[in-house]
Amino acid sequence: MTTVYISSLYEHHNCEIAYNPLITNTKPPNLNMQVQDQTQCSFEVTSDSILDSIYESVSDGTSSRPPSSLTAPRIPRLPVAVMEKPDYEKYYVPIFVPIGPYHFGEPKLQFVEKRKPAIAMKLFSNNKEAIKKLFEKLGEPEMVKELKSFYEESSTTEYCDKVFTKMMLLNGCFILYVINFFCGGLVEDYSELNSNEIDLVRRDLYLLENQIPFKVLKEVLRFWRIDLLEYIKRFIDLSSFVIRKRPKRKWLDNLTEIFSTNEGIGDEDEDDEEPSHLLGALHGKHSRIVKAPRRTSGPFGFKGHNFRNVNELVDVGIGFKPIKDTLSMAHIEYVKGWWGFSATVKLPPIAVSKLTRPMLLNMIAYECYCSIDDIPWVSCYVQLLATLIDHPEDVKVLRKAWVLDNYLASDQEVVKLFDEIGSDLARGSSLYLEAMYNIQRHYESRRNTLLSQLKNEYFKSPWAFFALIGALIVLFLAGVQTYFTVWNPKSTCDDLCMFLKMNHHL
Repeated sequence: MTTVYISSLYEHHNCEIAYNPLITNTKPPNLNMQVQDQTQCSFEVTSDSILDSIYESVSDGTSSRPPSSLTAPRIPRLPVAVMEKPDYEKYYVPIFVPIGPYHFGEPKLQFVEKRKPAIAMKLFSNNKEAIKKLFEKLGEPEMVKELKSFYEESSTTEYCDKVFTKMMLLNGCFILYVINFFCGGLVEDYSELNSNEIDLVRRDLYLLENQIPFKVLKEVLRFWRIDLLEYIKRFIDLSSFVIRKRPKRKWLDNLTEIFSTNEGIGDEDEDDEEPSHLLGALHGKHSRIVKAPRRTSGPFGFKGHNFRNVNELVDVGIGFKPIKDTLSMAHIEYVKGWWGFSATVKLPPIAVSKLTRPMLLNMIAYECYCSIDDIPWVSCYVQLLATLIDHPEDVKVLRKAWVLDNYLASDQEVVKLFDEIGSDLARGSSLYLEAMYNIQRHYESRRNTLLSQLKNEYFKSPWAFFALIGALIVLFLAGVQTYFTVWNPKSTCDDLCMFLKMNHHL
C-alpha cells in the first residue's frame, strides 16, 4: 500500500486527483433537527427522570463547559455561531488552496490540489528516495496519532493513515515552497505558482481552519538541515501587517533619544518556544511582550475615557508616533512632552491592505479558541484602533504620523474595517490601562482645554493667525502710548521750552 501512495507523488506530470466523496469533510450536524428533538415532550417523561438527568450530569463529570485550551485541539474548527455568520466563507474559508483535513477534497479547491505532487517533487529536486523516507517518517503510527490529535477527531477518522500522511506531506511541501518564494534558500523554480496566485495563497495560509502542525514542516526541512524557526521568522516578518518602518527623523528626535531614559522601547523578548502552526507563529510574533515602561503613577479609580477619536486628542496637544523595530501589539506608550503642554502616544505601526481583515479575524479567533495566553493582545489593539479611528480625518492623521499605511481604496475603507471588526469585540482597553489613564488626564486638563480652544480659533487658518498677531501688536502700541501719556516724566527739553516761551513770547 505504501508504494501506491508514494508512486502517486512521482507522477507529477499527470497528477489528476479524482474527487472521492468518501474523503470529503462532513457537514456540520443539522441543528434544527436537534432542537426539534429536544423541544418535543413525551407524555411518558416524568419530573423524576428530568431531575435524575441533572443529578447524573454532576455525578459522571459531564459538563456543557467548553474544553480548556490545554485539552481542546490545537487546530479546531470554528464554532457554529461563527460558521453561520454571512462573512464566514469570505474570511475564514480558503478560496485557493486547502491545507489540512477540514477543507480537503472540496471540488472548488481541486485546481491547486492537483499541483501539489509536482510542487513536492520540485522541492526535493525529483529525489524519490527522500520523498519515500519523508513519507515513512510521517507515516509512523505514533507520528500519525500525534498529528491527528491537532484536529477535531471527527474530521480525521474518515481518512486512513496513508491518506492522512500523504495529505500532511503534500501540504508541508507546498507551504515551504511558498515560503521559499519569498525567502529563498531551497529551490529556484517557481513555475508552479505565479505572482497573482501568491496573494491568494498567503491569505489562505493564515486561516485558522487551514493549518498543519509545525512538526510536519520541521520534518520536511530536515532534508535541507535548516533551522525551521529562523526560516519561518523571515516569512512572518514579510507577512506581518505590523511593519518595521523608520520614519524620516528630525535632528530634534535624534537628540531626544540620546538623552532619553525611557526604558519602554526595547528589543523583543525573544522566545524560542515552538508554535503549534503557522497562524500561531504569526500571532506569537504580534503578541510578544517587549520591556514594559516603568510605572510612574497608578490609574486607581480610573473609570474610562470620554474622548472619541484621534482628532480630539490632537486638539489638546497629543501627537502620535510609531514604535520602531517591533512587531508586537502588546505595547503602547504615553510620553509627556516639555512643560506638560503636549504629549505623544506611541503605537505599533500597521499596514492595512486587503489581506489585513482575514488575518486579523483569524488571529482573534486563535486567541479565543486556541491561545493559552490569558491576554488577547491582538483583540485589544484592534479595539483600541477602532476607538481612535472614527472618521477618515483620523486615518489621515495616523498616516501622516507613520502609524498607519493605507493600501485600500480610501481612508473611509479603513474606518469601516476597524468599525466592523471592533463592534464584535468586548471592551479591552483596560489592558492598556496606564496609557489610557494618562491620555484621559491630559485630555481633561483645563489648561490643555484652553490651549485647544485658542488653537482651534486662531491657528487653523493663516488669516485668523495674522489677524491675531496684528491685534496683539495694536494692543501693545496702544498700551505704550497710554503709559507715556499718563506717566510721562518731565525732561530738560520741557524746561527749556517753557523758559523761551516766557521770555521771548513764543
